[in-house]
This record gives sequence, C-alpha cells and structure tokens, in this order.
Amino acid sequence: MTTQQRVTTLRKPYMQRRAARPTAHSQIRDFFATQIEDGDLEFGQQLPTEAEIARQFGVSRATVQSAMSRLVLEGWIERYPGRGTFARRPDEIRGINIDVHNILSFEDDVAIRDDRVTYQLLSFGRVRASKIVASRLTIDIGTSVFSLVRLRFVDDNCIGFEKRYFSPKLSLDIGTAALDSAPTHEIIQSYLHLSIGRIDAALRAVLADEEDAAHLGVDVGAPLLVRSHTIISTDGEVILYGDSAYVEPFAFFYTASSSA
Repeated sequence: MTTQQRVTTLRKPYMQRRAARPTAHSQIRDFFATQIEDGDLEFGQQLPTEAEIARQFGVSRATVQSAMSRLVLEGWIERYPGRGTFARRPDEIRGINIDVHNILSFEDDVAIRDDRVTYQLLSFGRVRASKIVASRLTIDIGTSVFSLVRLRFVDDNCIGFEKRYFSPKLSLDIGTAALDSAPTHEIIQSYLHLSIGRIDAALRAVLADEEDAAHLGVDVGAPLLVRSHTIISTDGEVILYGDSAYVEPFAFFYTASSSA
C-alpha cells in the first residue's frame, strides 16, 4: 500500500486523558504565536498594547501580561519599555549547519547506548502548507503537502515528537511499515532513494501547550527543546522541513559548525 492509497489520522495520545480547556492566557499566546509563525505578523511589526489585547479577548491586564511573558520566553516577541512589543522571526536563532558526514543519526546515537527508538504514529496525510512550511519547502502557501506526525520513545519512555512536511515534488511511495517504524533518514534513503547533502537546523526552547502536554504526558508549560530543520539532498533539492521536540531530562548531542 502506498502513501497515495493510505491516508491515516490517528489520535491516540501517549497519556489517555481529556485535554483541559485552554486557559485564557494560553489562548492569547497561541493566537499571537500562530500569527507570527504564519507571517500574519511580520518580523519587527508592533503588537497591540496590553490594554487593546485585554479588550479584544475580554480578559484582565494580568492575563495578557502572563501570555506576553510566555511569548517572550519562547522567543516569539521582544518587549521594549516605552516603545512597545514587537514580533520576532520564529527561527531567529543562531543557525547550525550540521555536517551529516560527521554525525550519527538520532537513532544510531541512541543505539550506541544500547537503547532503541520506537514510534507511535499520530497522523499522516495531506495538509495545506502554512507560510513557514511553504517558505522552507520553497512552495506556495496553501500547497498540499504530506505531513507525518509521530511520538518518539526510547526504552518505552516517550521523549518527544516529530513533525515532518515533505516536498510536494517527491513521489512518496512509502508503505505502512515505514510510517510505523522507519527513522526519517531511512525513509529518505531507502524509500525515497535520496542522499542527504545538508541539514540546516535551529534550536529553540518552548513551553508545552495543551496538545503537546496531552501527547507527551507532561504538564502544560513544561519546557521542551525544539530542533527545527530543513533536509536538503546532494542535488540541492529540499526534501522535507520539520520539528523535533524533546522533553526533559532527555538530551542529544551533535557535532556541528556555526553558519555565522
């Protein structure tokens, strides 16, 4: 069965519990984070004042301040006393060019420690590319792309999740076994028959939202380390763009050189 024949949507969170209704400050945080990520709020654009946001959402100034503090911590905005609050680029973090010839894959690195990475498929199917996905894949916003979302486990412990968006230029003839168990690099090399030439990556710290918390079995607001990356073939073509999120206290190591 190929990916063209199989479109799967699974909703089995790691912790089988009903997600709590988002708090007011989480709704405000999610609203502005989405606006910035999708490009509706551009880099350097000023956000409304706290009073204006409070009126818009029908909440107190204290609730708005809590949401703004979280956005600052996650790197979505910058605040300047007397000037206002401004949007940052969601990837405005020192970049890392990872030399794929000098590093092990995540799964191989874990194997050295006598552990094994396994997966739980959350969803696979076509989605419309957001502005940031379209930018990374060099396609038009709204283009239909295949999205793969899986939880990752090491020694039966959920250590995070991965979200992958594949270039629509690819012919995705990937069977069920690969979606359920194959590492990303194996999907690229063994199923797509492509060679990885470069990985452009950036690291950022975020706080788990309600959906993250439900999937990962952590508290809302728990710290997550997110590695955003674009994988490029030896021919210079973009293969995929994605995020990998890791929960504490899990750690990983890469040999990398600064792109600056």
